[in-house]
Amino acid sequence: MPIKVLRCEACGALDPGPRDLCVACQSDKLVPADVPGKGTLVSWTTIRRAPTRFRGQAPYVVAVVKLVSGLLITGRFQGAEERLHLDLPVAAVSEVDNAYTFAEYKT
Repeated sequence: MPIKVLRCEACGALDPGPRDLCVACQSDKLVPADVPGKGTLVSWTTIRRAPTRFRGQAPYVVAVVKLVSGLLITGRFQGAEERLHLDLPVAAVSEVDNAYTFAEYKT
C-alpha cells in the first residue's frame, strides 16, 4: 500500500507533511505524491495508558518506520509485540484519516 506524502516540485524533496513550505528549499510548490509503504522499524513504544480519545484501544504499539524512500513516518504496529526488533521489515497495511498501520512482512 502506498503512503501519501508531499513532494517539492522545485527541488524534489519528500516530506511526510502536512506543511506549507519545503524544509529543504522553502518553496511553496508542494504536491501530493505516493511512495512505497515498505520499510524497516527503527523505534517503537507500547501505549498502555492511552489518551481519552484512544483509551478503548490500549494497549497498542506506536512505531517509527524508515520507508524505502528514506522518510521517517510514525504509525501503529499491528501484530505480536514480542516480534518487534530493530530493522524488522514492515509494510503499510491500512490507512485511516492519514494515520497508517504497519505489519511485519516477509522479504
